[in-house]
Amino acid sequence: MSRRVLLQIVAASTLLAGCGRSPARLETRTFTLHYLDMYSAERIVGPYVDSTRPGAPGAMNATTGVLSVRETADNLDRIGRVLTQFDRPQPSVRLTFNLIQADGASRPDSAIREVESVLRPLFTFRGYALVGTAMVTGLEGSRTSQGISGAGGPYRLRTMIAHIDGTGDSATVHLDVQLGYPGGEFETTVGLPPGKTAVLGNVRSGPANSALILTVRPDLVAN
Repeated sequence: MSRRVLLQIVAASTLLAGCGRSPARLETRTFTLHYLDMYSAERIVGPYVDSTRPGAPGAMNATTGVLSVRETADNLDRIGRVLTQFDRPQPSVRLTFNLIQADGASRPDSAIREVESVLRPLFTFRGYALVGTAMVTGLEGSRTSQGISGAGGPYRLRTMIAHIDGTGDSATVHLDVQLGYPGGEFETTVGLPPGKTAVLGNVRSGPANSALILTVRPDLVAN
């Protein structure tokens, strides 16, 4: 028998042996959720559950306070470590909104000194004046609605803290924001780090149909 034929037989035998390999061995483990809701837990754990594995698909089932996962032992260990990292008391988020009238003042407004330093590199308006301020505090998933009094109003601010990715200085706060004003509504979504002021947008409204600019700064507050 030639060497080439012998190698082909060996390769075929190896392939057949591989096809008959036993499926992965799965275990079921139950994790108690102390702070995470079941939807957040499923979103975090989902990437570690291989539901398309041939012959041995992984699975998970979440109810209030409990997450059950059927997976390989090494994946279950990873899931345990991930849940330990994320199943912690969630910080509150304090959101500071400023509604600002552009070209509303020829001199700097001391009430928005820090915000104005953000606006001037972005826009070419002559001046900025504070119309109103709103402060909102909530947890991930919180929804709020409140009015902002000021010239050209009334204004209605609706906010949802959609979710928070990461922790501490590496966190990102994701927001859904709506600003209702006479004659229209402005809506946007944004993700930004704590301690940074973001310009959400500007619209035409208020006194003399001037430009209105909405800014927000999120800060994490330990519970």
